[in-house]
Amino acid sequence: METTEFKRRMEERLQRWYHSPPHPDPEVQQRRHSVAMLANKSEMHAYATRMNIPLPRRFAEVDSVDALDFRALPHRVVVKPNNQCSQSGVCLFDRGREGFSGDIVPLAERQDYVRERLAQVQPIAPGTKIIAEEFVEDFEPEMIVPRDFKTFVAGGRTWVTKVVDRNGPGGRTTERYYSRDWTPYDLFQTTNPLADPIPEPMHYRQLLDLSDRIARDIECFMRLDFYITPRGVLFGEFTSYPNAGNRYTALGSKVLCDLMDRYPDPF
Repeated sequence: METTEFKRRMEERLQRWYHSPPHPDPEVQQRRHSVAMLANKSEMHAYATRMNIPLPRRFAEVDSVDALDFRALPHRVVVKPNNQCSQSGVCLFDRGREGFSGDIVPLAERQDYVRERLAQVQPIAPGTKIIAEEFVEDFEPEMIVPRDFKTFVAGGRTWVTKVVDRNGPGGRTTERYYSRDWTPYDLFQTTNPLADPIPEPMHYRQLLDLSDRIARDIECFMRLDFYITPRGVLFGEFTSYPNAGNRYTALGSKVLCDLMDRYPDPF
């Protein structure tokens, strides 16, 4: 696989934000640390609550699967670790079925099922918490798994949106990137097949407003994940290291690196 400039920059960011010695300026280091920690779903939830950003309803956050009372949760619920990415360890329960796999999982077996799924995630970091939250509905009811609307922000503004649809035959996932004015890009990333363009979605202007608000506050390049539901836009998570920089085409790398050049991180 060819290493793009965007991949190189994401690797540099990973080292600078999470593994390098602290910045010599304590204020800059504190700002960097605060933003980097937003990739943790617990930190994200606290941030979004402070910022009055709408979120899926949260039912529980506990220290282990054993501490989660599945009988007290809705039949339709998401259970996930607070510090993983790319759906790793995430379970979407819709009554007797798990959404990603299609597995039949009776209510009485959910705890064991989640425990087994988490055992497949390597590594599970010490201090990992387990979150149970609302399994949101897409604004188009035929979408069993809600689509992800992932915005790329820099310089206090939203520039690119990625739409991920996991509702294809057999759980097939497709994706497409769009500019701010909803012009579809050609092949931007090769992780999943290219989806056909879709019209500008309902509540897109609300999505831009929320994404821009966060972008102005964090003042750096970041990916922000949203859902568009019948009741409006909900925020999902921060991604500081999108897809580990992998599988971006020359076009995708050029567009994202151009954003990072024009609006460099202040920390």
